[in-house]
Order: sequence, then C-alpha cells, then structure tokens
Amino acid sequence: MAEEKTTIYFNNNFYPDLHQLISANDRGLQFGDGCYEWVRVYQGRAFALSYHTDRLYRSMRLLGIRPTTAPDEFTEIVDTVVGESGITEGYVKIIVTRGDGEHDFTIPARNALRPNVLVYARPINLEAIAKVQSGVKCMTMADDRGHHCDILSLNQLNNMMARAEAQKKGCYDAIFIKDDLLTEASHSNVCIVKAGVIWTPATNEFMTRGITRSLVLSRVAPTAGVTSIDDATDPVRLEDVMNAEEVFLTNSEDGIIPVLSIDGKPIGNGEVGAVTKRIQEHYAHLMADGLP
Repeated sequence: MAEEKTTIYFNNNFYPDLHQLISANDRGLQFGDGCYEWVRVYQGRAFALSYHTDRLYRSMRLLGIRPTTAPDEFTEIVDTVVGESGITEGYVKIIVTRGDGEHDFTIPARNALRPNVLVYARPINLEAIAKVQSGVKCMTMADDRGHHCDILSLNQLNNMMARAEAQKKGCYDAIFIKDDLLTEASHSNVCIVKAGVIWTPATNEFMTRGITRSLVLSRVAPTAGVTSIDDATDPVRLEDVMNAEEVFLTNSEDGIIPVLSIDGKPIGNGEVGAVTKRIQEHYAHLMADGLP
C-alpha cells in the first residue's frame, strides 16, 4: 500500500505533519475556545465547502473570533491540502481557535489575539459508511446541554459523552429530547416521515445547523418530489418520533442514515422506508454532481 501523504495548513504555511505546530498556550487546547468544520471529500473534491465556510464564519461571529482568512482563501487552502494528500475519499477538518493567550478564564477582546487556523485531510472508511446507510438503532436521551448548541465549537464533550453512552448500548446515536420535544442527535440532525412528508425541528439554539440537513430540505427533497416541513410553530414531539413511518439522521460523515428502531421499538416496519431510500438516492446524485 502506498505511503499516505500529509499536507497540513497552519497560519499561512504548509507543513508535512502536526509536530511542533500547536502551542500549549493555544486557547483551543486550554478551553476548547474555537470552532471547526468537518467537510466530506468525495471523488477528490471537497463537498459543499462554501456551506461549511459560511457556517464557520457564523460560529466565529457568535464566539467573537475575528476572521483572518477570507472564504476564497479557505477554498484555495482546502484544494491544496486535498490535492497534496492524494485523498479521493475522506474529509477535511478546518479548525479556528481564538489564538495563543494567557490562561485567563474569560473571553479576551475581539482584537486582542490573532486566531490560529489549522486545516488537514484524512481518508475515510467507506465500508463503515455503507454499513450504517443500511440502517441503525438509536436511543433517546434527555437533552440537558443548555444553550449555544448551534455553535459548532471545539467543546463537544457533552455530545461525545452522550454518543459514547449510546454506543455502549449498541446504538449508532443518541436522540436528544428536551421538554418532550425533539432537538437533534448527538452526532446528527433528525428527520421523521409522517404521511410521506419529512418533518424536522426548525433551527434554534439547541441544535447544530447541519449542512446535510439543509441540503435535504433545500435541494434533495424537492428533486425527489418529497415535501419537507421545518416549522417552529409545529415542533416535533417525542410521540411523533416514536410513531413515525420513517426516521432518518443526517450528517456530513455518513450522509443519510435510516433509523430502524429507537429504544428497542421498531420504526414503521423496521426496514428502510421508501422516502428515506429516495432521499438517499438523490443525495448520492448531488454528491456525484459536486457542490462548491
């Protein structure tokens, strides 16, 4: 097997590895003070990169981190990192921290520090993706994470602990319920199907503004001839989830993931539903066509 090549971007330079790049004073390391994007590389191209950079800029704005890299620069950086790595199927991770500073338990002024920007690429396990796309089990869990879940920050410990608990019980993900309402899953957004219509919670501060979710609602469902609803005045309740005809998850890593059972209860007939299959097929077409 050919030796894996690595090209890493860090603060205006490219490096062969991560050694000696990150300072012990980096606030991302000290406090999780930063944000990130995980971008799928499909057939040698970063998929929906502009959507990810838009969300990255939103996260930086909400965190008060001043942007030092323009969107078109991110495009050039990602293209270089992916091209030099030789990866055709994988992902790019973009990390922006507030920068190097003293160990002060507060948020420095916006211009006090210069942010650190790290970009690297890694291959992905296609067999694992194919396996989960044939259907998974999930479990529900009380959502006690608080506010600001819409910021894709480096501090994802609550989500990771929830997913680890779900995985211990043989589940792919934990579906969060807050005050009897669906918010999201620990690693994904959640969609249900009722009467052939896709329903999903409207974006709010308790959920990640998922790129795959957005593409399903704005591009995939319309081309598949499926109606979708994300109305804040008509939230999705736990009862709706458990009695849905179909349930599927969306995330950038695994795409469209059918949920066959939740808390041990089969969803529908316990098989991948017709609407979910159609969404999977049309999402695959969109990935093959490419999206900047």
